Amino acid sequence: MHRGLVALSASAVAAIYMAGYLRTQSADAGIGASAAALSPGVTSRAAIATNPPAGATPTAIPPTVQRQAPVAARAAPTVQPTSPAVQRIAPQPTAPPAPTVSQQAQAALKDGTFTGQGSSRRGDVWVSVQVQSGRIADVTITRSTLQYPLRDIAGLPSQVVQRQSAQVDIVSRATYSSQAFRQAVSQALSKAA
Repeated sequence: MHRGLVALSASAVAAIYMAGYLRTQSADAGIGASAAALSPGVTSRAAIATNPPAGATPTAIPPTVQRQAPVAARAAPTVQPTSPAVQRIAPQPTAPPAPTVSQQAQAALKDGTFTGQGSSRRGDVWVSVQVQSGRIADVTITRSTLQYPLRDIAGLPSQVVQRQSAQVDIVSRATYSSQAFRQAVSQALSKAA
């Protein structure tokens, strides 16, 4: 870009900025004055040290800026009951949370080999889950139509065996593949329940 054009553009931006500043300066002073009139005890004035412009008399009064002083927080009002008919209700005991599918499957798994399929927007995964003595003994990925290589989720079958659950970690950069794997293992474990 030509230097003259850059200088002209910068000058135009500076001129527009200065015109806006000068145009709104009086409105800013008016707002500050009305705020001081509304709450005289809340604001304080602080002088700004400025160098007087060349040729100005040194007796010029520097501009002032209004700053709001901090206000202490108010305590919340306490509510007193107004009639003796107000009663307190004791909290009701809550029921324990319902067990998840993996907890149910872990509690009562039938021995055998069970298959499951999981789908995602990046493809499908088929798994085979082997159960021995009511515990997950082995998990194998038998088929995949994923867009990404299986090596990204290759560590998930061992996590299933280790945790005895379909709740495995979501692999970074293989989120959809991990979700499809989880879904496939959950489906196989539901068949084993």
